[in-house]
Amino acid sequence: MSDPRISGSSGEQPPAFPPASGSAPAYPGFPPAPPANAATQPSSAPQQYSAPQQYAAPQQYAAPQPYGAPPARPSSGLAITSLVCGIAGVVLFWAIVPMLASIAAVITGHMALGQIRRTPGLGGRGMAIAGLILGYVMIGVLVFTIVSTIIGLVVFGAFTLPFVFAS
Repeated sequence: MSDPRISGSSGEQPPAFPPASGSAPAYPGFPPAPPANAATQPSSAPQQYSAPQQYAAPQQYAAPQPYGAPPARPSSGLAITSLVCGIAGVVLFWAIVPMLASIAAVITGHMALGQIRRTPGLGGRGMAIAGLILGYVMIGVLVFTIVSTIIGLVVFGAFTLPFVFAS
């Protein structure tokens, strides 16, 4: 079952020092101690130092995965680029950058989906789809803004708004 000295159930304490039986305990990394009667017997061969034992490094294990979780797969660089460009298009909506970033998000998103489909061990499908959605939404907003500006200029004229507010 279990050693009573370890569990402490028998009430005995292990000895504080090694037993005096003449044999010294072996410690990892150190050469074994000579026997107790070695000092009394002369040795004809000179004593040679033996190098400490080398132990193998402990194996490095990956973090345990939750039960039923698929193993982590590397993400596609194109998918990451698509997501970053899509976010840049949304955040920088006030500059000319969203048009360029949104177009880049759509192009790299489609390229990433094709790459992920061809390479089964590659991840990042969700990032590619998110980049595509953000890119298409910002392109839609930009197209709507440009079309509504053109319609407003045609219907109201380029110079009517200053005169409307002046009167």
